[in-house]
Amino acid sequence: MDSNTAFILNEYRARQAVDRRDYGAAIEYSMIAAAKAAEANDGWGFCRMTFNVAELQLGLGLMDECIATCGNLFETDAIKQYPDYESRAKVLVTRAMHNRGEMGDALVTAREASRLPMQELSSEGRLSVQHVLVAALAEEGDTETAWEEAVRLAGMLDDEPQPRVAGMAYWAIGNAGFMSGRIGAGLNYHRLAAESLAMVDDVSLWGLFNKASAHMRLASGLVTQETVECIERAEVAYEVVRVTEIDGYEITITRAWWELETGNPGIADKLLISIEAKVAGPYPFLLGRTLQLRARCLDALGQEAAAMECAQKSERIFTEVGAEVLAADSRKIRDALGQSAR
Repeated sequence: MDSNTAFILNEYRARQAVDRRDYGAAIEYSMIAAAKAAEANDGWGFCRMTFNVAELQLGLGLMDECIATCGNLFETDAIKQYPDYESRAKVLVTRAMHNRGEMGDALVTAREASRLPMQELSSEGRLSVQHVLVAALAEEGDTETAWEEAVRLAGMLDDEPQPRVAGMAYWAIGNAGFMSGRIGAGLNYHRLAAESLAMVDDVSLWGLFNKASAHMRLASGLVTQETVECIERAEVAYEVVRVTEIDGYEITITRAWWELETGNPGIADKLLISIEAKVAGPYPFLLGRTLQLRARCLDALGQEAAAMECAQKSERIFTEVGAEVLAADSRKIRDALGQSAR
């Protein structure tokens, strides 16, 4: 069997494996297809299948592997011929670094992606790069610059953009609105995002958006019916498609946050305890969020000493991973606990 035939066969097998949700097999077939493409001097096929490996690794929560796969791709001559794949790979690295809590490094990579020649990227590629730049700036705490870049993102949309493209853009703009204190703008753009993404046949994406929107609403103090509906839609989507492990944990954290805000700290704490050990190893950023919320739950339950311990641990974790905004939030909880103990 020649290399080109083997490439086509293994690409087909990778797609079949994804359809039956056997993502480990999909990665293996994609790796074989990438190797066969390299043998056939098919740079396009090599980039496409290597990117597919990295995308699957990210989806499975294999952050180190995803970053390594993209790093290997950046070192090849083939990727320089296809800047759209280079930008998409940098977007993956940004997301993987964000999931590891490495906010500073995520912002550096997002800026690298934004400096690629935009005229050589597809419209979706340009929007994707701008999307992660907005998110990275906002998470880093530079919310005003994030809003400025979000306005630029809005201007990049066509008169009649595709629903997926429009939905992703409105999602990012709404995030920047929420995080910069423009609550009305955040709500407006997230409603536009919901309208667009509801037209896309992608249950996983629909769930991820609703999870993120619920998070933004809670962070903005919006304990409303719309907020819990977002959580419920995310939970249903997760049950239907079983999105990635990290997404499942984040949905649990968001549900616990809702329970805390609606006067059920005991239920919230039990939810958080159920995932604390699971996120402790691979997801330090999520462990920090879990402990930060547990500190508030335990305080509400009258367990000040345990609350203080959780607050201090979360502050230390966020400081270590460079999430200074969240570290400051943990310090506020710690200081408030210290004041009440006097």
